[in-house]
Amino acid sequence: MALNTLSLEQVGDVPGRVVDAFVVSGKKTPEDIRIRYKKRGHSQGAPTPMLETYPDHCRVEGYMTPHVKFIMQLPPPDKWNGRFLLAACEGWCGSIYEETMMPGLNRGYAVITNDGGHYGDPPFDGVWAYNNVDVRIDFAYRANHVSAQAGKALIKGFYGRPQKYSYIAGFSKGGNAGLLSATRYPEDFDGVFAKAPVPYYQWKNAAHFPWLARAVYPDGDTAVMDSEKLPLIHKAVVAACDTIDGLKDGIIDDPRKCKWDPIAISCKRGQDEATCLTMPQVEALRKVYAPARDAKGKINFPWGTDRGSEIDWPAALYPDSPEPAYVLDGARTGLKYMVFRDAKGPDFDWRTFDYESELAGVEEMGKILDADSTDYNAFKARGGKMIIVHGWADALVSPAMTADWFEKMRAAMGGGEATNDFAQLYVVPGMVHGSGGNAPYEYDALTALENWVEKGIRPTELVMHDEADVTPRRSRPMYPYPTLSRYKGKGDINAASSYEPRQP
Repeated sequence: MALNTLSLEQVGDVPGRVVDAFVVSGKKTPEDIRIRYKKRGHSQGAPTPMLETYPDHCRVEGYMTPHVKFIMQLPPPDKWNGRFLLAACEGWCGSIYEETMMPGLNRGYAVITNDGGHYGDPPFDGVWAYNNVDVRIDFAYRANHVSAQAGKALIKGFYGRPQKYSYIAGFSKGGNAGLLSATRYPEDFDGVFAKAPVPYYQWKNAAHFPWLARAVYPDGDTAVMDSEKLPLIHKAVVAACDTIDGLKDGIIDDPRKCKWDPIAISCKRGQDEATCLTMPQVEALRKVYAPARDAKGKINFPWGTDRGSEIDWPAALYPDSPEPAYVLDGARTGLKYMVFRDAKGPDFDWRTFDYESELAGVEEMGKILDADSTDYNAFKARGGKMIIVHGWADALVSPAMTADWFEKMRAAMGGGEATNDFAQLYVVPGMVHGSGGNAPYEYDALTALENWVEKGIRPTELVMHDEADVTPRRSRPMYPYPTLSRYKGKGDINAASSYEPRQP
């Protein structure tokens, strides 16, 4: 095949190489993999069917130096939509999941993904970063940049012409990657879709992860409880705060208005502890919901975990298997190996870490990892468009953080109207970090982004749906931040037509 001999040595900022290229046709996929396709569609804003047969494509494996491994899938020429998509890796990367490319390939994109420039154990293994700043730069932004260069060269080599438009999509670190690409390499992509993008990445890792890990694991490596009690907690939170927005629908529209205290379901004398919270569990939950503080009570990280997000806590905050919760791995390997230029190393007791005294070191690496820039002038000037989505039931990253950055970016870019020309944020009640929620969470942001980039049609709303097999299948429109979606006061609460935009 011609792509096996295509040289990548001079197509980008660094040389690369195609390792293998071959045709994939008629590949059957088991049900568990098909479920992953669907979930990737949710996290990339591109609803994706559970196809039993993988779409035919040319599969290319390769790398860009020093260690950025990529896989690209190119549909047959008659199936190609003329577009390029980079499906960004999430967590702390370290591996390639082919299902990440399925939403794009299913739509006819030539799609590429990479491992972030290192080998690791997802989602939160930071050991790979040990005393290697260059690999952290690759992880932060350079891996996606050089992968985009390789992908565009492969497109031209395979189809004989370049792509018409280029996009990047992802969630969590993959959403963060979209923001970094738009500010550091504004020429790489015409459109950015970012879900839960963690703009203050270093701050989150250095201040909030350790706070959560200490709350959940107060006595070392044993969690104060596992995930079995989370349905009990979530039910109590929803019962207390569901109607704050004026509508009883099982959804908390704005958790910032919910002040529920876990003491409400604490154990009474003689009560079965399986049906209530012990006092250590109450105190742990209070910390999870609260901003992170130092030993003197000073707030180090102002956004706690939002009430109503408990459905997203299993595995993320509280263990639901013998494996530790993500926050524990994130705290201990992050502080030992990733947060500081000169790694603390394996002997460091991460529980002794004091954020305030180490702030200078934290901020040094934040200049690499954070996506908090508010300067989108170059991206806007070349016609770039960006859609950001974040759910209020996100266990790992509060939308309040994203809204804080977005407000600062809007101010720097000339205000709301000027920002609306190129960027929109949608904050969605009941939606979790990746895929799922207790409110409608399936939506097509990628088509909206294409229409905005290619036709100049600015979205006015994104309509959220339940998955097709849910009865009744709810739908609800979401409007660009800060506009709210509110029930009109009459009509089916499960129908999008019963909602209207209102200013906060």
